[in-house]
Amino acid sequence: MAIKMKSNDVALQMAQAMSGDDMEAQAAAWRSFQDELVESIRDDFSDALSSADDAALASRGYRTLTSNEKAWYERLAQALRDKNVSKQSFIDILTSDDADELMPDTIIQDVMRELAEQRPLLKKVRFQYVAYTTKWILNDNSTQKGAWGKIDAKITAEIEGSLKVIDITQAKYSAFCFIPLDILEMGPTYLDAFIRATLLEAMAYGIEDAIINGTGVNMPCGLTRNPNGAFDPESGYPEKEVIKVTSFSPTEYGALCARLAKTEKGKTRTFREVTLICNMVDYLTKVMPATTAQATDGSGYHHDLFPVPTEVIPSTAVKEGQAILCLLTEYTYAVGGSKNGIIEYSDEFKFLDDARTFKVKTHGAGRAYDNTCAIVIDITDLDPNYITVMVKGGSPATAAAAPASDNPVA
Repeated sequence: MAIKMKSNDVALQMAQAMSGDDMEAQAAAWRSFQDELVESIRDDFSDALSSADDAALASRGYRTLTSNEKAWYERLAQALRDKNVSKQSFIDILTSDDADELMPDTIIQDVMRELAEQRPLLKKVRFQYVAYTTKWILNDNSTQKGAWGKIDAKITAEIEGSLKVIDITQAKYSAFCFIPLDILEMGPTYLDAFIRATLLEAMAYGIEDAIINGTGVNMPCGLTRNPNGAFDPESGYPEKEVIKVTSFSPTEYGALCARLAKTEKGKTRTFREVTLICNMVDYLTKVMPATTAQATDGSGYHHDLFPVPTEVIPSTAVKEGQAILCLLTEYTYAVGGSKNGIIEYSDEFKFLDDARTFKVKTHGAGRAYDNTCAIVIDITDLDPNYITVMVKGGSPATAAAAPASDNPVA
């Protein structure tokens, strides 16, 4: 469970800032979020001192730490308290040949679990936490067939040719944060809450944007890119062709979904549901009018009516006028940690009054199985839903005044 904030306004401001390119606005949004987070933790700490109610803290998102987690946070707090700490001494405190002395895997695993619970898009993709693994081996073939007989170089070459090795350490995601020194004095439980909440927000926006728009250059390959296209060291993988769509009628929508039904190798895949990702503005002004029908008894409206079962997921990372129709379960995101743990000391920011600066760093790689797992569609001219009336002995007539199902009514 995530820490409960006093207000949802900071989360909204964060989403708006992260969807733009204004770095100053993003920095201001981050600082507002952290100020709100610190204030919430301070209040919870005061309540805990007066009530000593562990169950109440657990209901607010605070965890009971393992012995390894508690020891790690105590060492981290000691390093951050030291007014004379240098970058090297900070690294020395947090670095050890013993893996158990590094940031415990359970911390990042818990963050990944919360991400999947809170973010519909991240819940659908395949998340794999790979700890300190630096290479990700991906099966890039439609099928693997066995063969009787001697093993020769040709068969070996075919097997090797079906695998792709992706370097996870090349894709590094960092976020800078400020820890008020009084948080360090509250103990490991509250420091854990602060760091996990920071990780949660930083990774939520960064990973979601990468899954959608990532170029593949030191970051994941997003759904809007062709993961098997020619890779350019500067621009990454090529962008997908954008398909113009004017309606979600059974014929047109079925043809779109059919593009997802075969792999690039020609193998048929089956699915019961697809996912449509768009930003909230386009959902309210284009997708919702195209998929809403009034009940025949006039009692209300039915929403998200698609010819093929579809889950609509709003995301600020999608461009206006576009949407992504995809099989999210065919997208894999592998996240890992660095050899020196997730938390790093940073010299890139000066110390502030009563605060210390640190860097939260994760390594990851992500890509869809192939180029047929997602298509990008242009919905700028998407028609609203309407009733089609079939007049016996005459030609069909349409009535666009009242949105309803596009099934013919005799």
